Amino acid sequence: MLISACASTPAPSATTPPPVPQPEAGAWASVRSSLPAVPLIVPTWLPPSLDRTRVEVRGIGHGPNPADPVYRVAYVSSSGATVLFALGPASDITGSAIGTRVRNSPAVLSFATNLLSDPTKPGPRQVRWQENRYVLRIESAEFTGGDLLHIAWSLDRAGAPPPKYSYVRAKPGVCAAPNAAAEETVRRLLGFVGTGDRDALMDCFSLELLGDQPAYGNWVDLPRIGDVTLRQPAALAGRIVVGAGWSFASDPGGAWGRQASLFFTLGLEDGSWRVYETGTGAYAPPP
Repeated sequence: MLISACASTPAPSATTPPPVPQPEAGAWASVRSSLPAVPLIVPTWLPPSLDRTRVEVRGIGHGPNPADPVYRVAYVSSSGATVLFALGPASDITGSAIGTRVRNSPAVLSFATNLLSDPTKPGPRQVRWQENRYVLRIESAEFTGGDLLHIAWSLDRAGAPPPKYSYVRAKPGVCAAPNAAAEETVRRLLGFVGTGDRDALMDCFSLELLGDQPAYGNWVDLPRIGDVTLRQPAALAGRIVVGAGWSFASDPGGAWGRQASLFFTLGLEDGSWRVYETGTGAYAPPP
């Protein structure tokens, strides 16, 4: 069963005391000491209203199955709004959902559909994923889905599972140059298409994306690209979305056409902007 981290298990007639706010380092240390083998999802970015000195361990223990560890760690703002970091069985929220990746694992952001019409309204929002046998989630009723994505995409990666496919960069910085803007990475990426220089092209993509879909490297075998147009970059949960259109020098075949367009979502990896997702459409910051 889930037990309080603030006191020994009370007698059946006693009331479990509320958790005591503490600095985050101590909160996560208490989880690690009680559950030494489980993944810890420690945030590196948080909305500024959350106080890293007011972190509550709201439970450490096990679920109905004694083999299933459970923890619940909440960051609390002065207004009482919270973001919960949890390990343990959970279901997605019924409503709208967006697929993504978190710490090399497929993930889903889910939220109540009525939040689309009123994103300022309190309502359930959750990012949920699984690492090996452990189900993990970040949830809040007050902070937006965009906030939760930003938190999830920025988590400390210590203890994250390795990607399905491993790639060691041979030409770091050739595409994703240090201090270059996100749209410059996209411009260089399109310039490497059709060149046969696979390692240069692969430098445009994050290791997380390549670890899941290494076939992006096959873009070097497509026809060369011209007539490139880039859309105005847009911010999304700490990342940058750049829309691009172009024409191929010849018919590439397959699902491509002579005229093509994609939206590239880029995030910082080792200080450079690299592509984490691509899509035929871009979604607005989730409510």
